[in-house]
Formats: sequence, structure tokens, C-alpha cells
Amino acid sequence: MTTPLGRVRGLGSAKGGTRTYVLKQASGVALGILTPYMIGVGIYLFGRERQFVVDSISTFWVGPPLAAFIILTALHMDIGMRTIIEDYVHSGHRKLALIFASSMFSWGICIVCIFAMLLMMFEHARSP
Repeated sequence: MTTPLGRVRGLGSAKGGTRTYVLKQASGVALGILTPYMIGVGIYLFGRERQFVVDSISTFWVGPPLAAFIILTALHMDIGMRTIIEDYVHSGHRKLALIFASSMFSWGICIVCIFAMLLMMFEHARSP
């Protein structure tokens, strides 16, 4: 149950504002736009030679959308899992540990993917 002051501030009963809700909705809309494009790129690159894939990832039409897709997916996954854990785990220490592990997993995967993508882009820049 929210108080009138809480409604004005945008705070619900969990005292969390609307920031995470707006971020989750915005990332969902952006992912809804980027996902078909990334599926198309994946179908186009499927079965190609490695050098062709590396060259394609280094282009303006594939690299930045792929990086945005990876980052937005990590953000959306982190917010979604945090919400689920906050709603269904009631023990304080367990909740904190699960939120930490979930965030580390989603952002760890994001960092590894972006690092691999950057390595491919720099490999392309180095090759003659």
C-alpha cells in the first residue's frame, strides 16, 4: 500500500522508484527493434568463413548494433532477474547474495562478449 507522498514520488511499497521499470521497458522496446536485425545478421553470417565474419563485425552496420544488443540484453536481464529475486526471495542475506551473483553473471557475460568483439575488430584493423 502506498501513501500519497509515495505516489507523488513514484515509489511503490518496495520503496523502489519507477527508474527500473522505465529502464526495463525502454530496453525491451530497443531489443524488440534490434533482435530481428541481429537475427538477420546471424542468418547472413551463418556458415561463412571466419575472416568474412570478422570483417563484417568490423563494419559500421554490424559492430555498433551488435554492441548495443549485447549491452541492452545484459541490462534487461539484470533488471528482470533483480525484480524476480526481490519479489520471491525473502531472506535478506540470500537475497543480497543472489542479486550480486545474478548481476555479476549478466555483466560478466556482457564484458566477455564486448571484449571478444573488440578483439575481432582490432584483429581486422591489424590484418593487411
